[in-house]
Amino acid sequence: MNDVKPKKLRTRAAGWLFGLMAIVTVTGCGPGDGTPVALVLPTDTLLNLRCAEVGINDETCVLIDAENPFRFVAIAEFDVNLEMQGLPQPPNFKFNLNNDIPAGPTGAKARFYLWATALAKAPYSGENQWYTARALHEVFTANADPLIQAQAIKAYRSVLDNFFGTVTFFGTTSAQLNLLVGNDLYNGVTGFTDLFATTTAALTEISQWGYTYIPCTITCPDDGVMSVNVP
Repeated sequence: MNDVKPKKLRTRAAGWLFGLMAIVTVTGCGPGDGTPVALVLPTDTLLNLRCAEVGINDETCVLIDAENPFRFVAIAEFDVNLEMQGLPQPPNFKFNLNNDIPAGPTGAKARFYLWATALAKAPYSGENQWYTARALHEVFTANADPLIQAQAIKAYRSVLDNFFGTVTFFGTTSAQLNLLVGNDLYNGVTGFTDLFATTTAALTEISQWGYTYIPCTITCPDDGVMSVNVP
């Protein structure tokens, strides 16, 4: 899959655009002072990539993207101290914000901006990288744009390259991010368009990145195996 050229890119809209002028609102947090604000979220599926590495590892160009409604939001990461005290996470906790975004294609673009912003502000989080990849995958499903397809693949690869041994939590259970990536690329994501034409193509691409994925068979993604190729 060819890399996106390093300049501002405007995606080519392919397929149906969902309510280009429609708006929804979500409660965010003001820029630094904690003031609640109403965020106007995009509901169309035309995504402009602000730079070639947007949504990848420690790239921060999404924070200067005027189309990003979350660029000034103080997105909160998980606070273990609140958890230990039995207190809820704040309204601007990333998953609280995520849950306020509409499900389906109308929320896909906003989800990308949320998770890419969370990643730019907390680049140590492999969880943020995986959710950014998932969001790009969802946008590609909505608009069939090959540029977004390539960016989604790049974001999934970044999980392996930069956060190989990290996990994400679903309630009280955890999942290894490298296995989630393997499963997403090989078995696909329910309701999403596959990023590769065949499972063989997916395994070949993963191998070219320097990894070997043995697909899960019964309990996905947990009984799969992702390993680093030894030179």
